[in-house]
Amino acid sequence: MSSLTKVIVVTGLLVVALCLNVFAGRKEVVEKTFDATELVRINTVSGDCIIKQGDGDKIHVHLVYNYSPRGSFEPEFEERSRVLRLSENHYESNNGRSVWTITVPAETRVRFSTASGDFEAGDLKADISVETASGDILLDNCTGNLDVEVASGDITAEGCGGEFEFSTASGDVAIRNCTGEFELQTASGDIEVDDCEGEFDLGVASGDIDAVGVTLNNPSSFETASGDVEVALAVTAEHDLVISTASGSATLDYNGNPIEGQFELTARLRRGRITAPFDFDDEEEYERWGQDYVRKSFRRGSDSPLVAIETASGRATLKE
Repeated sequence: MSSLTKVIVVTGLLVVALCLNVFAGRKEVVEKTFDATELVRINTVSGDCIIKQGDGDKIHVHLVYNYSPRGSFEPEFEERSRVLRLSENHYESNNGRSVWTITVPAETRVRFSTASGDFEAGDLKADISVETASGDILLDNCTGNLDVEVASGDITAEGCGGEFEFSTASGDVAIRNCTGEFELQTASGDIEVDDCEGEFDLGVASGDIDAVGVTLNNPSSFETASGDVEVALAVTAEHDLVISTASGSATLDYNGNPIEGQFELTARLRRGRITAPFDFDDEEEYERWGQDYVRKSFRRGSDSPLVAIETASGRATLKE
């Protein structure tokens, strides 16, 4: 083969490859409008989903997708009397991305499930349920029953209110400027709380809990098996409170607010340390799970609330 022929062949192959890339990279856009329903259910394989609240009484769907090879992806829309179902069909192995942007009327419930897509909802006043194997979740200024379950991904809520039920196997959870009832659980990850008010039930298997500017409306607990727990109050605690870790430090900071109630600080004998700004009224040693522990207590003002700060092999600390 001559040099000129080689150049022509190579050039032709490059042109074909370029054309294929351009052709595969072409975006497809779908716009649809539906009558309002009680529930919008979205199921994607790898597609992301963005939910917004509109002013009208219609549901608007804006879908942008780009998959290669062409024809390997097809969206599906199914209307029923009270449910609008949106889903993805993948007919073969492919590469690409899809983004669903859905505008719904107020009070429209949303359920989203995906294998590896992200979810975002803003200014939504409705119940939201999300399940994802691998994806990040962002809720901004949403109000309702917020139920999120993630296998591997982060969950963030900002300016939200209602009942929060968040869980992740491997990922972090962050709530900021939120109000409500919080049940936050993670197997391997950290939980961050900033300027929130309500009832708190926080649990971590392996990770830290960092809560700042917390206001308690009901009895609450912040607990981790392996990690540090630090809670800084915005106002004096008026409800029972438990701050606990098995392996790490547990710290409660009153942040200059009056300290009132019954306080119990517990640590494993000769393995943990107890620190408080006041003298203790009582001290006792006891056995738990075959280990020796020491509990120190004092009262200020009244017998309630009961505040417990516990650690096994770290430091139990009360700060003024």
